[in-house]
Amino acid sequence: MYMVAQCLGAICGVGLVKAFQSAYYDRYGGGANTLADGYSKGTGLGAEIIGTFVLVYTVFSATDPKRNARDSHVPYKLILLF
Repeated sequence: MYMVAQCLGAICGVGLVKAFQSAYYDRYGGGANTLADGYSKGTGLGAEIIGTFVLVYTVFSATDPKRNARDSHVPYKLILLF
């Protein structure tokens, strides 16, 4: 039900923007993302894969219950300088 509600909310939001701000809707292509000129779909896909990996790795590293502050790679004396 949550996914259905999200999709219906997105459809309603686009309908409101198109109805009340049609100039912005037309100028920005309805809000659809596109690649900049000179980049292929493969390059875009590669950037998405790398970006998603970095995000997920960061979240998993930050929420790992086995990790604590002592696992930091920053030397203790360097932290005291700041």
